[in-house]
Amino acid sequence: MTEAVQPETGSKAIDTVPVDTRRSLHPIVLIDYRLRIPASIVMAGILVSIFRGQDRSSLLWYGVAAYGLVWPHVAYLHARFRRDSKTAEHWNLQFEAFLLGVFATLISFQLWPVVMFVVASHSANLSIGGKTLAQRGVLFSLVGVIAAGMVVGFHFVPESSLVTTALSIFAIFGYTTMFAFQSHTETRAVIRAKQELMGQNAKIEEQRAEVERARNLAEEQRVAAEEARAIAESASQAKSVFVANMSHELRTPLNAIIGYSEMLVEDAKDSGHEDIVPDLEKIRTSGKHLLGLINSVLDLSKIEAGKMALFIEVFGIETLVDEVVVTARQLVENKGNQFVVNVQDYLGTLKGDVTKLKQVLLNLLSNASKFTDKGTVTLDVREEEAEDGSMWILFRVIDTGIGLTPEQMSKLFQSFSQADASTTRKYGGTGLGLAISRRFCQMMGGDVAVESTPGKGSTFTVKLPADVSNEEGEASRIYAIPPSLLKPKQ
Repeated sequence: MTEAVQPETGSKAIDTVPVDTRRSLHPIVLIDYRLRIPASIVMAGILVSIFRGQDRSSLLWYGVAAYGLVWPHVAYLHARFRRDSKTAEHWNLQFEAFLLGVFATLISFQLWPVVMFVVASHSANLSIGGKTLAQRGVLFSLVGVIAAGMVVGFHFVPESSLVTTALSIFAIFGYTTMFAFQSHTETRAVIRAKQELMGQNAKIEEQRAEVERARNLAEEQRVAAEEARAIAESASQAKSVFVANMSHELRTPLNAIIGYSEMLVEDAKDSGHEDIVPDLEKIRTSGKHLLGLINSVLDLSKIEAGKMALFIEVFGIETLVDEVVVTARQLVENKGNQFVVNVQDYLGTLKGDVTKLKQVLLNLLSNASKFTDKGTVTLDVREEEAEDGSMWILFRVIDTGIGLTPEQMSKLFQSFSQADASTTRKYGGTGLGLAISRRFCQMMGGDVAVESTPGKGSTFTVKLPADVSNEEGEASRIYAIPPSLLKPKQ
């Protein structure tokens, strides 16, 4: 592995791709090398059987020995270290054809050895290089015959000894057997490759069919999902319209009932009929309870339909807490509970939907007072800085009431769901308050979490960003920020 030099142009070097100079060996080089070793030895043996007893120069004997023992390895190394090993092997075969032409002249064209030379050379050239290489091999053999004849002359003695004839016939049989076996092996390899290819094609076809079936199934499921979504959207729209219409139809008479009941309470007090005031108060309380339930159902319907919008405004946190405390104090203390409020100094302002946040806090305080008897309900407000530097406001409602089990907490924020049936029978409620509260907080980029121990109480934590964004647009007014809240934080 070497790398090309990186020339520089100006002040920047040009990146170059490493050049792989390793030579790849063509398969025919190894095949011919394995066949050439025994074939060269047999040919050298035939030449020895012919030249034995003749007055031949030592140079010829060295040549025969070199051909039988050294030539196969020289031919292999020649192809091994050439960049194009296939072309190099072709030249090896042509050189062999030249040598066999020389040997044919030197043995006076004895029939069986010459037949063996021709069969060996022509078979090798034809099987490896095809017709072109075979023709060139014949040409090189003729060149070898002519070159040798010009040196030693041309003599024709077709007869050969019995040993030479036997060796030649054995060589012809062995050479043709080796080439036939090699052809058989390659044919079987081709057949196996074809069978494997057919098997792979069959698998690919099966996989293609499976992919097509999966695609069709996915398309059917997509169409079914689209239809189901359209049906669900239509049903949700119909439900929203129905709830909106029904809430309007129910609110009108309920407002009238609440209004007339309040008027009747005042008239009864003025006229001295104090004995009917409690019954009138029950009518007014029941009407307000029913109106609150209708409002909760309408809010949930709007949230589910994606039509609940945020009204973003900047307001003072201490002002919000004061208003919530004034509203919730009587509710908390009705059951003999102590109401504790802890607010961090100089909290400043919060940018969000003050109405929805107030609804969330009142709902949590109402629940805390409902499930706590002669205990303590605490509202704790703190500021917290996140790891990314953003500021969050934490509202904690802590009670010492009945608490919750892990199973009860797992379904606490589900719509129309309460801790269990006994809780509903004893304390009442619809199971909508916490579900709506969590969705309000999530709309403002926060959430509601709960921690509880059965028999010891619960802690509900509302976590909201100090700056709530609103995709629907933001209000521009400032809501009741007293000057004291604008002091720098200490």
